[in-house]
Amino acid sequence: MPGQQSYPGFPPPPYQGQDWQSAYPAPQPPGRGSRVLGVLGIALVVLVVVAAVGGTAYLQVGRKGATTPAYVVEQENWRRVADGLTRALAAGDEEGFVRPFAAGEVKERQRLVFRNLRKVPWETARWEVSNSPLNGRLRVDFVHQVKDVDNLPIAEEYGWQVLPVESGTEVITGVGAVRDHQGKSLDAGYYPAPWDVYDDLSVRVRDHLVAMADRGQEAELDRDVDVLARAAGDDLAAWQQYAPAPVGVRRGARGFFVVLEKNREVYNKLYQGDGKQDDSLEAGVNMPVVAAEGAARGTASGGTASSGTAGGGMTVGGMTVGGSRIVMDTTDSRFTGSRWQDGVTDIGRHEMAHAIVATLLSEWPSPTGKGQPHDWVAEGFAEFMALRGEDAAARDELVGDLREVRFDGGLPGEQGEFYADTAGARAANYALSGDAVRYLAATYGEARAFAFVAAHYARPSEYAQQLAEATGGSADAFRAAWAEHVRTTTATAAARRK
Repeated sequence: MPGQQSYPGFPPPPYQGQDWQSAYPAPQPPGRGSRVLGVLGIALVVLVVVAAVGGTAYLQVGRKGATTPAYVVEQENWRRVADGLTRALAAGDEEGFVRPFAAGEVKERQRLVFRNLRKVPWETARWEVSNSPLNGRLRVDFVHQVKDVDNLPIAEEYGWQVLPVESGTEVITGVGAVRDHQGKSLDAGYYPAPWDVYDDLSVRVRDHLVAMADRGQEAELDRDVDVLARAAGDDLAAWQQYAPAPVGVRRGARGFFVVLEKNREVYNKLYQGDGKQDDSLEAGVNMPVVAAEGAARGTASGGTASSGTAGGGMTVGGMTVGGSRIVMDTTDSRFTGSRWQDGVTDIGRHEMAHAIVATLLSEWPSPTGKGQPHDWVAEGFAEFMALRGEDAAARDELVGDLREVRFDGGLPGEQGEFYADTAGARAANYALSGDAVRYLAATYGEARAFAFVAAHYARPSEYAQQLAEATGGSADAFRAAWAEHVRTTTATAAARRK
């Protein structure tokens, strides 16, 4: 079953610290979850603001620029090192890329990273340094945009252990995640990416899809990639037909980035720093990534201008998501069953539906979750897309899941935990959510359903108004009409079994 969705939380009061304080289920519904990772900035005086939402920490770190000449010189020196990596990658210069890394394990690891990076179709790929080292540690951003996938550049954050630039050629002695003052990695930095984890990365490119896996899992990748490509085409075609016109820089995703992984430990570690807690009911996850720069900092989408930027894509007025990263567990029965093509299509459509709308997010929810999209809308849209055009299969799934779970007439997650700990309860929540969006589309038209979802992602706090615009009535009226539909559907199915 899907994992719990998390969205960035608007920061609580600041915490002052020292050092570099930066701060899809197993069978039942597909592995579904989506996670937005936060953005960091580092400086001389470090301001850390942490908001924990759905188990993920989102940090804003501000740092006042130093005014001393020594700091300026040091920062410029490290910018030249970063620029050297950028030029070497573009030129295919492996030796130039690994030159600043310490001889031995560090240099050889970065040699593999370089070879992996050369396999990815980049629209943008560069390293940026905006600060000088602090206690021998330096945060470096790998700003990148995958061609035909990401709407805007995003940044993976590295924590380098460094020596003074003037001390020699091999001045980077360690590469890893950015860590807080307690030594804990920050899952808000998008590290490690597949190119950091795998010794030999296999990459397959299709229209609007970049899929990858470790070389040892290449046979799985080759088997699944065209099925995933068809799923991508299905979702994008539906979105282009029914979704409302984009507003400003915020528009549906133009493509998808998918990592296939069979090792659960690696699955939980990708983009999660030291790793996340395992959710055995999760078979896949979509992680939206906040944009790194440019339009993400502004208000082209209609937000209010703000002078308080706390990092790429983060302003007091809102946020912009640059793209998403999808990871799927290939030991799940959707991949291993006799009808694996259907299973891969199902989880592919589901996670890609999350990714399509993730780039519409614009509000930072509060630490209590207020302001984030309702779970039934987020997971319901993904389930609707997974089984779009397969109404009979969706009905059978709903009826089957409700045989063991009592239906209380409410929309999932409105009165309790959506991501239940038991497989049966969580599966029922997914099926009910998908049915709610399917009912909305069947009753009021797909264009209204897509417009409702798009509007809700952009402004979650306007939920009641958005549902009223889609249905012509109140949220309570929609809930009551849909609940009657569910009861009629299950009663009809029960009568047929007799």
